[in-house]
Amino acid sequence: MTPDEHEAVDRPLWHLAEMAQWEAALRTGTYGRSTRGASLAEVGYIHASFPEQLPGVAKAFYARVSEPLVVLEIDPARLARAGVEVRLEPGDPADPESPRFPHVYGALPVGAVTRTRPAAVQKGWLDLGPWQDVPQEPADV
Repeated sequence: MTPDEHEAVDRPLWHLAEMAQWEAALRTGTYGRSTRGASLAEVGYIHASFPEQLPGVAKAFYARVSEPLVVLEIDPARLARAGVEVRLEPGDPADPESPRFPHVYGALPVGAVTRTRPAAVQKGWLDLGPWQDVPQEPADV
């Protein structure tokens, strides 16, 4: 682990999720998917991105996904208060010079998600709907 991996992240993180997985998280209070088709337990962290990185992620990994998707906007300060670590790590582990992406090391509390927006990938392009606030419970993060 390099010192850069522990650089403070002070701007929103985005995670592209399958709508069904997010709806399940709303019922349980935590989201535990790393990426499409893989759990947090399998991978060890949740893949996230900064807003400007998400279109490339969608094109590379979600171009053939037909089920409904949703973008989760995550507040890194709320993650920190919940004891969930965020590390900035190379997108390609074999290339330490590749662009760094935020990785969330722990289950994502629903209370750390500030808002969501429906998403779809059509012909390789990310199509985003309007933002919707995520209601917060008083005891949430």
